[in-house]
Amino acid sequence: MLGATDAALRRPSPVIASVIPAALFVASGLFVVWRASQVGVLVDLGYVVNIATRIALGDVPYLQFPLAQAPGEFLLQAALIKAFGPHYGVQIAYAAIVGGLATALTYLIARRLLAGAVAAPRALAAVLAIPLIPLGIYAILPNPFYDPDACFAALAGIAAVLAARDHPTRVRWFLAGALLTIPVLIKQNIGGAYLVSVLVVLAAEALQRQAARAHFRQCLGGVAAALGVEVLVLQLVVGLDSYVQWAWTFAMSGRGVSLGRIREFADPRVIWPGVLLLLLVILGRSVPARARGPLFVAGLCVPVIASAFAPTLLVSVPEMFPPLLLAACGLAVARTARGGARFDLLLPLVLTATTLGTLQSQGLAGSSFGIFPFLVLAIAALVRDLAFFLPVPPRLAPSAGLVLALILTVAGAGYTAENVRLRFIDVNAEGPVNGSTFPSLVGLSARGPYLGELDAILFWMRDHVAPDESFVFLPGEDPAFFALNRKPALPSVYFYDVATPYTPAEIAGFAERAGLRWVFVKDKLQLTDVPPLEDELVARLTGGATLVTTIGPYRVFRR
Repeated sequence: MLGATDAALRRPSPVIASVIPAALFVASGLFVVWRASQVGVLVDLGYVVNIATRIALGDVPYLQFPLAQAPGEFLLQAALIKAFGPHYGVQIAYAAIVGGLATALTYLIARRLLAGAVAAPRALAAVLAIPLIPLGIYAILPNPFYDPDACFAALAGIAAVLAARDHPTRVRWFLAGALLTIPVLIKQNIGGAYLVSVLVVLAAEALQRQAARAHFRQCLGGVAAALGVEVLVLQLVVGLDSYVQWAWTFAMSGRGVSLGRIREFADPRVIWPGVLLLLLVILGRSVPARARGPLFVAGLCVPVIASAFAPTLLVSVPEMFPPLLLAACGLAVARTARGGARFDLLLPLVLTATTLGTLQSQGLAGSSFGIFPFLVLAIAALVRDLAFFLPVPPRLAPSAGLVLALILTVAGAGYTAENVRLRFIDVNAEGPVNGSTFPSLVGLSARGPYLGELDAILFWMRDHVAPDESFVFLPGEDPAFFALNRKPALPSVYFYDVATPYTPAEIAGFAERAGLRWVFVKDKLQLTDVPPLEDELVARLTGGATLVTTIGPYRVFRR
């Protein structure tokens, strides 16, 4: 055991200890800024900031217009719009800052998991966090969105619980419990799975360790207090019945829990590398220490060789979640069976449950773009437990972590640079990247003609549509209300069946009652799938209207 003097000499100063998370924060944030200069996803940006704009201008979600998501993301963006006005540079800065913080926070949690398990936990945690530069919560989709923010809030809750366990006080546990409820207010499926799984793991620890029971009660107090305040505010402002109707009943009817998405996570063609890794650990315990390194090298070469002969077996970046989470959970459960339940040991179960909740939206490939920190933490837990079961040779577990980090970094950089996740829009259009010239959208960039066309229609609207005249964009992929800082007249801003509960006939009725004046129909979308409501809706809202002009892909009708 080190003496006090030796321990002090080996303990880095606060300044040195902060260098690594600061560097990761800056690198991750700068990558988001660069991505924002290359990629603009109009439909996802428009949905968030148009709704946030109407909230900033006084509309109340759930009460005055339907919303299929929890309110947190939209309220936060509305506060930014109220504070700074509609300037897209604010949204870029927000994504860069939160993305950088999430990467730094992932490093700190990984360092905590690795402490005492490997010789250089800081260095290894830093290497494991490097993949989050191209795969951070805002690296793939570089504009404010609810999935990445829910992931950041979940990371904050994990960090708070670990801090409360390491330095327990009543206040720390109460605040940790309160933080655990925040993801539910940002994205229901992510936050719900996260909150339940964390509490189950903490309850398991409390059942086995009497000393943990008081802490668990304090944590539950924080959860109950926070949920109580949230429920009270919802009841007073919008009414719980309206919130449940739209954020849960309607949302679940569009994209509810699907066993097919869970089976996708357990596909044998996807999870077999995780099973192989567990088998290597079992075999490694029965062979001499000097044979373990060659055994792991040979075993880890199997996926590479298999992908050379059967390209379909090559694991894509999102498909790294199932095998690594499976392996991490297997080792965590094995350790728990030996030494009892602990939150840090069972963290892979929380990460897995939260990931399963996340993919209920659009499946594994579609829903994982904002939660790659969970994968990095799974690798950190895997390395920690690998070092426990195979402590000799001491470099085996860290080397496995380095290999996984290298694979994730290289594959992740290609995944993000090729815009694999964003191919639901014309993201790789021919020609150079163009930036918006409309004052409130400066900083928004994308390939193709889309921003030039959007600028043209926005400048025309600024000159020809009076501020008190109502308008609608069909199908609604453009951030027009945000750009012009005007309130939507209709209860929906994006006319896709998962975003609006109304039929074209009902929307036409809203238009009549609101005295809708202008209808802008976009015929060539950046979105590659045309919303199914569009044709009938266009016919109903433009019937009897006058075609005033055509500007690029936009037809302008006056009612």
